[in-house]
Amino acid sequence: MTEGRKNWWKPAIKWTLVVLVLWFVFVRVRELLGRDEFQASEFELQPLWLLPAAGLYLVGWLPSVWFWRRLIDQSGGNVSWFHATRAYYCGHLGKYVPGKAMALVIRAALLKSHGCRPAIAALTGTCETLLLMLAGGLTAVALSPILARGLDTSTWPEAARWAVRHALVPAGLVVLGSAIVLPVLARLLSVLTRKLTPEELRQDSTVRITTGLLASGLVGFVVCWFIQGLAVGCLLRSAGAEVTLDQWPVWTGAAALATAGGFFALFAPGGVGVRELLLIETLRIQPEIGPAEAVAAAILMRLVWLVTEIIAAGGLYWSDRETASPVTPSGPQTPSDS
Repeated sequence: MTEGRKNWWKPAIKWTLVVLVLWFVFVRVRELLGRDEFQASEFELQPLWLLPAAGLYLVGWLPSVWFWRRLIDQSGGNVSWFHATRAYYCGHLGKYVPGKAMALVIRAALLKSHGCRPAIAALTGTCETLLLMLAGGLTAVALSPILARGLDTSTWPEAARWAVRHALVPAGLVVLGSAIVLPVLARLLSVLTRKLTPEELRQDSTVRITTGLLASGLVGFVVCWFIQGLAVGCLLRSAGAEVTLDQWPVWTGAAALATAGGFFALFAPGGVGVRELLLIETLRIQPEIGPAEAVAAAILMRLVWLVTEIIAAGGLYWSDRETASPVTPSGPQTPSDS
């Protein structure tokens, strides 16, 4: 019996989980659409707001490009801003391939002729993605009291109600705790990066992450998530929600939670289903956002982000296609892109 036949159950389980998640999202959306408050809402798409949403989405990943390039430089590579940006955005399309390793393969292939060995590109790409999603999770936790303000907290423990009333305190504790564990986190991230990068990509290379670089990366990624939050605000405005800039932390927390949650659902290509469900459930409980706007924003996020990624990746790839290296798929699964 061949190796492929022995492991047929792995993709079967993955796709079964994807189908179940999509079915659950469909049922949940149908339930929300049937509610009285949805029926009473007047949904009117304002497409002009999709343009700043798409622009902010692209700009929001530039801190990731900056950190990835710094990590490559520290690991012995020498990549220009343009080629790092080109490889990064082209790699975004790889997250839609089951297993999520294709993003690393694309990045490594596109940097092979531009000052970075494939092993270094893959290892640093894994590290960048892990830290980006860690920052997203920490951002969501720090902003969770603000996200929970639309919930009925009367039955919650007093400590939880106090945290909701004093939202800055939990955020400060997250920042303080992150600063304290930075040295340990730097070593842990180095180990995880090597373990989660496919063996044929990493070869004998290693990536050493200093505490200073880790700290600067976390700060950059928090900026990244706030820009992504602003993009979600534009999507909500496009969906007809009467949002104002003081709700920016809500959009940021929702974007970080949905994207990080979708990333860690390794069975779902591009976090499909999981990301939409988390975004809908986070936004719909907000006083200024109804279920209609939450559902519309989640659908628009998937469509606008995908179209934006295709256009950006296509434009950047063909702008330097003469030196492009061929992209070949890789088998093992690893976390890769947001």
